[in-house]
Amino acid sequence: MHLMVASRQDEASTSMGEYFIENGPFSELSKDLYRSGDMVLAFIKEKHLYWNGPDALEKELNMEFSDIIFLSRHSSVADIKSVTVHPTGNFRNSADLGGMPRKISKAYPEMMTAYLRKLRSSMNVPGVEVTFEATHHGPLIDIPNFYFEIGTTKEQWGDPDILDVCLDAVNSASPGKGDNFVGVGGGHYMTKVTDYAVQNEVNVGHMISKHSLAEIDQEMIQLAVEETPRCRGFILDRKGVKSNAKAIIESVADTYSLEKIVV
Repeated sequence: MHLMVASRQDEASTSMGEYFIENGPFSELSKDLYRSGDMVLAFIKEKHLYWNGPDALEKELNMEFSDIIFLSRHSSVADIKSVTVHPTGNFRNSADLGGMPRKISKAYPEMMTAYLRKLRSSMNVPGVEVTFEATHHGPLIDIPNFYFEIGTTKEQWGDPDILDVCLDAVNSASPGKGDNFVGVGGGHYMTKVTDYAVQNEVNVGHMISKHSLAEIDQEMIQLAVEETPRCRGFILDRKGVKSNAKAIIESVADTYSLEKIVV
């Protein structure tokens, strides 16, 4: 079974979840729990950044979840209209937004990249960007998961045209068949990695921006590979990786016989 989580403390998250229920084939299981085929949609009271996982929910429903999608608002200082997807965890030595320092969750590259492609091909709302984001916040969960976000204001959170594209991704995206990679370098939105993934048959799991690379070491690069299931190698932003980080990545790639794609 697949799990989708919406937080009642997040207006965009609640808007997405309620739109999916009203316009999709979801039926009510109990208060704040809905099901459509092999997908369960759960509304939680706490912020999903600090959610401690699905154990209680699995026990209540007597089922086991193979993966989790978190519905969320996206925040942008520049007020960029966007729909984004990204893995969870913290590469840096701090955990200001949930999870733990230097700990990352299990990524779900096949489905996360499938959502990215579906959203890119279907988004028909002017000015709305569809992109990856680097791994940068909690929660910390060992089940494959990713965030699915709308940004950045109430206008976007409640826009039926945007929500309809999001619902279409939920209903029709299927896991990508390409190889899985760790994305490295560039800014927070991983622009070159995003574009490469859209245009080529690859899937991207964990993504390390240039901001996190400043604090990263070989242990964390190896962890990114381990928590990106069936990882084939790295997709590197040609101008977005400094020489010291590049040396670490090359060492890990050589040790594990991993491929390096430079974009």
